[in-house]
Amino acid sequence: MKTVGIAMPRIDGPLKTSGTAMYASDHHFPGMLYAVAVGSTIANGKIERMDVAAAEKMPGVHAVLHHGNMDKIFRTAPDSDFTAYMDEQRPAFEDDVIRYYGQYVALAVAETFEQAQAAARAVRVTYRSEKPNVSEELGLKEMKDLGEMSKRGDLEKAFAAAPVKVDQTYTTPSETHSAIELHATVAVWEGDILTLHETSQGVTNHRNVLVQQLGTPKEKVQVISKFLGSGFGGKLFPWPHSALAGAAARQVG
Repeated sequence: MKTVGIAMPRIDGPLKTSGTAMYASDHHFPGMLYAVAVGSTIANGKIERMDVAAAEKMPGVHAVLHHGNMDKIFRTAPDSDFTAYMDEQRPAFEDDVIRYYGQYVALAVAETFEQAQAAARAVRVTYRSEKPNVSEELGLKEMKDLGEMSKRGDLEKAFAAAPVKVDQTYTTPSETHSAIELHATVAVWEGDILTLHETSQGVTNHRNVLVQQLGTPKEKVQVISKFLGSGFGGKLFPWPHSALAGAAARQVG
């Protein structure tokens, strides 16, 4: 405890202030490909048809992956010490069912980021749209063992009986937290060993999730996040694009 209360130079200070700190998307490797996801334009329903022919013929495109041709990404189960946790248990491209607006339905892989963007825009998806499930009760039908989430009591009665009452006005500022680093994943396979350069607030949990999703031994997956451009909790758990990057890099090469 000799450094508490003493001004200390930040180890990462010079790198960050000089702009030389390497964040996840700053890593580039020979022959690296870029992937851009296609998001669903409906909130609930099914994919009836996906036309990727035009996208596949575009310059620099190596593949357009979707639930019909993507290698399987497995569901996860938290470890006994709760170190393999993610919010969205249903992996990307599991089937043709759409559960929310923006859900990934395809992934364009190309030689440049711009080519991948163009290919993603060229993918045409026909949906059978259904009424969105916006009711809490409808959503809870698919969730098990949650028990009682909350219970609403009698506010007026409780307030009247309270021995101490505090009258205060609270206001919410117009500002909100915004991470300076967007979500990004760079996946590199060397034989059967995967290295992920990731923007993550929990690399151990991230590694344990990817191990299950990709069916890879734990000792053969490494997640690196040397610098984090803030996260505010939004980078605590893996998002679907991380497993997609690892699976696509293994499948396309």
